[in-house]
Amino acid sequence: MNEKIDIKKIEQQTFHEFMTDGITEILLGIVLIFMPLLFTIPVFVVFVPFLLFFGTPFIELIRERTTYPRLGRVEFKREAEREGYSVKKSLLEFLAFILGVFAIALTTMILIEGKFELTLIYKWLPFLFGLIMFGPSLYLVDKTGQQRYYILGTFSTLLGFFFSVIDFPDEKLGLYFYFFTLGVLAIILGIIRYIRFIQTYPVIQMEEEES
Repeated sequence: MNEKIDIKKIEQQTFHEFMTDGITEILLGIVLIFMPLLFTIPVFVVFVPFLLFFGTPFIELIRERTTYPRLGRVEFKREAEREGYSVKKSLLEFLAFILGVFAIALTTMILIEGKFELTLIYKWLPFLFGLIMFGPSLYLVDKTGQQRYYILGTFSTLLGFFFSVIDFPDEKLGLYFYFFTLGVLAIILGIIRYIRFIQTYPVIQMEEEES
């Protein structure tokens, strides 16, 4: 009874279990595929707040039908309720991350191209977004304790670099191909994980209490 319980580790293991259903990857892939519409048809920007406010409830609705009947339901602590959590500190860390990403992307562009031109920024947006994807990667590593999620940030960055160094007839094509490729791969991974999840975890049959 004197054994110390690692609450953080338990939370990470639980969060990891709920990530194995593949739903997050499928929805992320769909969002990535349609992401270029924000650049070609600016009116689609109005759907961003809709996605932010209703994305999580939509995922919960799906998990109510597929995940929770197999794993049960667990309520995770909100970030604001966690010990030592600070909104100001989190915002400063986020700002520092974004500034660092821009600095790395800009420096890489100048080293590869040998010059700085505003017209080259669009060409190097795939690499910029690839670096930004390290954010979700670091978040998932912290939440699950699984080092494998570093692959997400590494792969998205290398893929973005690949499409940035290629000379397309239209500079926008590199960005389109980047989001489409990453989105399709995320959907395929999500479907594979979802099928494995369904096969591995049967629906929990709750026995009725005898009267």
